[in-house]
Amino acid sequence: FFSTNMAASSLYFLFVTGGLLVCGTFNSLIAKLIYGFTSVGWRGTEHHFRKPWFQTTNMFVGMVLCLPIKYLTSRLCAKKAAAEEQPLLQTKTDGEDTNKAQSPTMVIIPAVADLLATGLMMSGLVFTTASVYQMMRGAQVVFCTILSVVFLQTKLDQFQKMGILITVFGITIVGLASCLADSGTEATPIPVSTQLFGIFLILLAQLVQAVQMIMEQWLLQDIQMDALEVAGYEGLWGSILCFTVFLPLAYLLPGSDEGHLEDSYDSMLMLYHSRSIVLCEFLNCLSVLSYNWFGLVVTQDFTAMHRVIIEASRSLMVWISDLVIFYVITDGAFGEAWTWSSWLQLLGFGVLLSGTIVYNYTTLYVEAHLEELQKQYPPEDLEHLEAPRAQSVHSGRSGHSRASNRSIGSDRVLQTRW
Repeated sequence: FFSTNMAASSLYFLFVTGGLLVCGTFNSLIAKLIYGFTSVGWRGTEHHFRKPWFQTTNMFVGMVLCLPIKYLTSRLCAKKAAAEEQPLLQTKTDGEDTNKAQSPTMVIIPAVADLLATGLMMSGLVFTTASVYQMMRGAQVVFCTILSVVFLQTKLDQFQKMGILITVFGITIVGLASCLADSGTEATPIPVSTQLFGIFLILLAQLVQAVQMIMEQWLLQDIQMDALEVAGYEGLWGSILCFTVFLPLAYLLPGSDEGHLEDSYDSMLMLYHSRSIVLCEFLNCLSVLSYNWFGLVVTQDFTAMHRVIIEASRSLMVWISDLVIFYVITDGAFGEAWTWSSWLQLLGFGVLLSGTIVYNYTTLYVEAHLEELQKQYPPEDLEHLEAPRAQSVHSGRSGHSRASNRSIGSDRVLQTRW
């Protein structure tokens, strides 16, 4: 869809990577910011809009918008091909499976897992800060790797093993930092016990997300849909399930929201009485759509190094933005304060970043030395390592990053170096 010259331009690079970083940061911040707004509910009293399952529904609605975007881009590609007098039906290339079909119903099972994971993360975000929430999501690669080894018989190289250990250590430091001192804003400090519960929900969500990724790799391997279509159909099925199953179930279950786990009638009244919440929910929906689109473009057009840097920068940008909101914009009403335990959290962030780099070292090395390696090794040793653009990290849904399990022919390539 994009020309080679455009993809190579500095302006295009800054636009796409900057867009992914800004949309990802905004997505995490706006989700937490909404919880801080107050409005009048059905009892006529003003209270906080802490509705994680409504947030989840709104995010899946944002994912549905990926389908018309996919339709528009396909039409543009078709017009471009017609203008260039190129046949739309290409002949089969070597290794291409023409028996693959498009089946949106196959996305239902991953959509259920995605829905559960998003609901758990939105619930966990209520009880912790945006920066801790963002950094804790690094646990997804740990769970995904473990499940891949157990169920898909994936073999890990030495760098992946070290990266996983370092990542676990970094997550532990971040979790410890958030529990050593009350955090949050001066107006609404978050107790340690509450933060522990929030961290537990976020980590549980990463486990569910990892299960979803394994299911997608197994269920969708014979389905011919690109990432934008998968995100769109997951949003469609997730939205249907939210409206017909999860929101009614949350209303029937007992809880602290006007006697319900989540009162959807109260949510509608709060939206009616607060234009600020409506605007934020609308912007949140658009940020999910934009994040999916930018994530797809970065996955297709750039390298694993770019994606590693963007994901690391996103965690840092969320934290910096939260501090700016607290000290500069809202004077302590929203955002996150800097405390003595923030230094420990900063250390944990550095460890997490190191773990990410080590885990992806083989892919990064091969991308940087691909021409040299092609001269030294036969094609079969490198064929799986030349696919990081299509595999690597796909950023999707409500800003979740989806780390794929790259094939490990890399041990053979790096054995002489190691």
